[in-house]
Amino acid sequence: MGAYWFRDTEGIKREVSVCGEKFVRDRVGDALYRFMDTTGFYVTPGHIMIDSKDPLEDADSLILKSEEYIKRGCTLLLIQHLVTSIRHYRELYDFFLEKLRGISVDYMILPVIEAKVVQPEMVRFFSRRGCPFLCIVVKSEAELVEVKWEWLVQAQSHKRIPLTLIVKDQKNTSNNYLEMWSSLCKQYGIIGLTDLQDDEMVTAQNLKDSGIFPRKGGFLPGGQADYNLYSVDETLTFDEQGNFRYHNSVPKVTVMNGSIKQVNQNVMDHEPGSHIKVKIHKHFV
Repeated sequence: MGAYWFRDTEGIKREVSVCGEKFVRDRVGDALYRFMDTTGFYVTPGHIMIDSKDPLEDADSLILKSEEYIKRGCTLLLIQHLVTSIRHYRELYDFFLEKLRGISVDYMILPVIEAKVVQPEMVRFFSRRGCPFLCIVVKSEAELVEVKWEWLVQAQSHKRIPLTLIVKDQKNTSNNYLEMWSSLCKQYGIIGLTDLQDDEMVTAQNLKDSGIFPRKGGFLPGGQADYNLYSVDETLTFDEQGNFRYHNSVPKVTVMNGSIKQVNQNVMDHEPGSHIKVKIHKHFV
């Protein structure tokens, strides 16, 4: 789309400049910057989503499923990868990554590791591969306390990759796992996500914790030019603080890396997305 700028007239007053694939602070080069009129639209950053409710791995067509996420305004999809093998997880990761080639949205691999198999070397391996954070699955209180957390903390020290908890305890729903997890983090010095990530939309703070932001998930100069345009004529949802929420709305336009991906729920650009890797975890924390 070349070089242009637009004004976010809804909510925070700001001017945003785009050159090629990125947001920029100042005009770059000799390009003529055009003004894009966004009157009548809410402008939001591209959504960073986890495929927790509609897993890509279960889809008949990975490409078509990835385009369904684009229609919802997703410009970076964190794709869950279940880790069940102690010895073969490296090869299985590479196989899964190869399987994702060609999907239409930018993506990251999100390892989901059962507590009974998690190993320090897994933490080191997935952090070296640029994964944003690791999800540890626990099915009972006993599984939670039996993990060698002190070993995992040592493995975290190099890259500072955060850990978070996924609870699948069907027998005892009364256990307050959130308090237990908070206590373990303090006891062992576990680097964790700030927010409980129980929604498919990654929270703003967790984007910072994981190192995804500022490359994705905002309007900062140097970040990828990802954004959505929502019509102000539609019935939109706001939270208690008056902030715009996306759960019940779909964008009119989605732009990823400076290119229009979908318009009026029709995918216009079928070019494959890229495998995005985190370079520095907790970079802005």
